[in-house]
Amino acid sequence: MKTTDQILKIKATVLYILGQMPQGMDYIHLFKILYFAQQKHLVTYGMPLMEDTFCARKHGPVPTLTYKVLKASESGQSFDQQEMQDYLKAVKVELRDGHQIALAAQEPDMDELSKSDVRVIDECIASLRDMEPFDLSDLSHDKAWLKAKRTADRTGEDAKIPMYDIADAGGATKEMLGVIRERQWIERHIN
Repeated sequence: MKTTDQILKIKATVLYILGQMPQGMDYIHLFKILYFAQQKHLVTYGMPLMEDTFCARKHGPVPTLTYKVLKASESGQSFDQQEMQDYLKAVKVELRDGHQIALAAQEPDMDELSKSDVRVIDECIASLRDMEPFDLSDLSHDKAWLKAKRTADRTGEDAKIPMYDIADAGGATKEMLGVIRERQWIERHIN
């Protein structure tokens, strides 16, 4: 389960992206912008943009918490955890031409996003927003996705894509990968 702070950061990140596309965006665009922003932030700063866990799915990496919220919005489901319910109220989903389109129902809490977060997100939006969805999907089929997808295919269950692998697939330096590995070790053993 995600902490309150983690959920607030994920929500702010998603709302910021959706706010840049007021007409809304399909899930593939949203998920791939989130993935490549996560990757760029890891490669550049050695820290994740947000703590949403990416899993390998057929059309590329999918942020699991955000996907869960969007699916709940589609079905009218609710959550027990207040932060999750607040996230659910912050987004809406419309069906257009047979595709689910995610829209922001509120403004992002900009106190949750650093200048580096916004810079990385803006760069990813600018470079990816006009790509065709399945071209984006193909682009996200990097070595991190492929490794996790093989595990998913073998086990029949979703496989998480480790942040280390996301950074490695994005071209992180050996030194930055060492920083990421050390942070992950600390989080597992201290927190």
